[in-house]
Amino acid sequence: MVTRKKIILLLIPFYLFFFLFFCSALLKSLVTSFGYYPILNMKRFTLHYYLSAVSDSSFMMISLRTFLFSVFSAFLACAIGLMLALIFKNKLADQNGMLTKMIQIPVMLPHIFVILALFQLISQTGVLSGMLTNLGWLKSSNDFPLLLNDPWQIGVLITYLWKEIPFVIVSLLLILRQMNSDFQDVAKNLGANKWQIFWQITLPLLQPALINVFIINFSFNFGSYEVPFLLGNQQKELLPVYIYDFYVQGDFTKLPLVMSLNILLSLFSILFAALMLKISRSMPGGHLGGLK
Repeated sequence: MVTRKKIILLLIPFYLFFFLFFCSALLKSLVTSFGYYPILNMKRFTLHYYLSAVSDSSFMMISLRTFLFSVFSAFLACAIGLMLALIFKNKLADQNGMLTKMIQIPVMLPHIFVILALFQLISQTGVLSGMLTNLGWLKSSNDFPLLLNDPWQIGVLITYLWKEIPFVIVSLLLILRQMNSDFQDVAKNLGANKWQIFWQITLPLLQPALINVFIINFSFNFGSYEVPFLLGNQQKELLPVYIYDFYVQGDFTKLPLVMSLNILLSLFSILFAALMLKISRSMPGGHLGGLK
């Protein structure tokens, strides 16, 4: 029998790693962001770098662009995932079925796999462009629409959706399987149609879980670097790429500014997540805290 003491002992290596590496790195970044960097004889704590960041029009514009793009992509993933979860609810009753496993595959694969696949498939020199050119539908591969590194960040959006929609489906199916059908049956007996049942019963019961997956998707999209760097448009760069560009310039005097930008990015993600959770609790179904 696994006791509480054994569980604590088993978790000790994880906590040691967490505190020694993650917390120490976070503390060092926080201290550096206040201008304390003894290696360069910078030993005075100041808010200059934070004030400089929030007063920079380029930083604020890029932050707004990243926020809107992250919200849109997370919302779209949740909307499509919700719709597919409701469609697959009865078809995926068997948790170990083939269709269930296929839906889980994108969740397990890394983003770099999707990036490489998109380069091979939908770039202007990719497989789809070559097929359409050989069929005579395009005069040359240059006529194929620019879907990667384009100003609308279509490639980035496709990558996010490819990973996040299955994640939403899997998360919501767990709730749908636990949902008591008595609520829907009573509503039907009272004359409610499918849309009324969805808006008044199903959606409120799914709402806490839906908000949680939205926050997870948004947080990743807002802080992701590799996807917008490889597939995004550098003229319309997103915030993580903007911050990394500062870091690779090699000017160590700007390191406190880089750290302050990272802290601001993380702080905003935490505050936005807290706001969404507060809104979730005030919405229908929020008091339930999800089905258990």
